[in-house]
Amino acid sequence: MKTARLFGAALAAAATATSTVTLAQDRGAAVFEQHCVVCHAAKGEGNPGFAPKLAGNLAERARKSTGHTYFAQLVVSGMMGPIVSGGEKFNDAMPSFAALPDEDIVAVLGYVLGDLNGVAADQRVTPQDVATARQRALPPNEVRKLRDR
Repeated sequence: MKTARLFGAALAAAATATSTVTLAQDRGAAVFEQHCVVCHAAKGEGNPGFAPKLAGNLAERARKSTGHTYFAQLVVSGMMGPIVSGGEKFNDAMPSFAALPDEDIVAVLGYVLGDLNGVAADQRVTPQDVATARQRALPPNEVRKLRDR
């Protein structure tokens, strides 16, 4: 009987975790659709000469120790300056999305890194990463410098 209860509790916890992940993915996709798709296009395909492709281009950066700092700061502070992404040059500005709640920033970065780049959940931006970025808000040109680290 005790084993059955433990097994049932474990199943319930797994279902809750799966449900939470699904809700976060849905929320991230909705935030992306509302705020990001206008520049980065549906499913992060990018707009040549205007906004870089996000899909398939970010996994390597996400695995770096500085990746979480960069991605959180990018969304919180925005970015300005020349970059090369996917072999294409861009020299524009990304606005700050600091007005979004932390949960939305974590969700949209989870969607971009997870769904569009296949980055494992333990390598994605956390609420603590976003809180740290807010405490240390940078000018957009300084965020550009973080990209090179």
